[in-house]
Amino acid sequence: MASRRYHQIDLLRSLACVMVLAFHYLHRGHVEGWMPSGGPAVLESIAKFGYLGVQLFFAISGFVIFLSAQGASPRAFAASRAARLYPAFWASIVLTTLVVRWGDIPSLVVPWRDVLLNFTMVAHWFGADFVDWAYWSLAVEFHFYIMVWLLLRFDLMRHIKVMMAGWLLISLANYVRPAYPVEFVLEARWAPLFCVGISAYLMRSGDRSASIHALFFSAATLSVAYAYGAAAHSKDFARSDVLVVVALACAIPALFWLISRHQFEISGNQALYWAATLTYPVYLLHEYIGYVFVTRLAESGLAPALCILLVVAVVWLAAYGVHVYIERPLSKVIRRAVAGG
Repeated sequence: MASRRYHQIDLLRSLACVMVLAFHYLHRGHVEGWMPSGGPAVLESIAKFGYLGVQLFFAISGFVIFLSAQGASPRAFAASRAARLYPAFWASIVLTTLVVRWGDIPSLVVPWRDVLLNFTMVAHWFGADFVDWAYWSLAVEFHFYIMVWLLLRFDLMRHIKVMMAGWLLISLANYVRPAYPVEFVLEARWAPLFCVGISAYLMRSGDRSASIHALFFSAATLSVAYAYGAAAHSKDFARSDVLVVVALACAIPALFWLISRHQFEISGNQALYWAATLTYPVYLLHEYIGYVFVTRLAESGLAPALCILLVVAVVWLAAYGVHVYIERPLSKVIRRAVAGG
């Protein structure tokens, strides 16, 4: 399988993680009543757009997962995904469950049955609640991995442009007339973002055909349309906010266009490596655990800003521990078990 590291992707992954943290700690946690206060008004007015970091993650996945699938057998691909996803995920479920139940915020607690189903990463298939709502995006990613595995299994990767065209047509139909089964099974809502990443990878790899450009711009347009539609129907956004959402949504394909043209190149370093490496465990650990600790620290009389800074530091430290002591060793075991040998 391809293993080249793209430092610009590391930077975007780190940026997406920071956006999501800002959204949860400076906006959503307070709005939903899970934290006593958000950040300063100015920061909160900016942080409310941080949810778009998840959309950036999806575009990154399109690029990176398609890269990792190059030359891979279906079994090797499954082994690499299982080894990458499950160790930190399992650890995060345990830690989040313990902290949330200790923190005594009833609205964040899920039944033990749902906790157990979360270990599959497909709890939503059984109608179970996520242990941490941030896990919803992992469910989307999981469906995407299944689709890539099917392409490998039935030798359809060589027809990827035809597959993407069909996926985007389904997504367009869903945009015009939303259909929950299509959104659930085929992730039609998020297909354009994955296709932005895949198309960018293909263009960067040398495909300069009219068809790949048409796919890229179709995916980009549709991704912005979905972002606009969601923002325009949100009671939390004024008209000026919707314009900001559109601008940020346009920035995602624009960045991948630059990557595809070799016009966004950066050098790597240890700080960037670790920031990108820890984004996954940080994403898994930050939301509900963060709400609990910010609330408890605020009750002790600390200033809200200091509470948030302390919790961010704790989450990154916990993510480092999960990565080094659980993710690394367990991923090797899982890879061998799934790959065989």
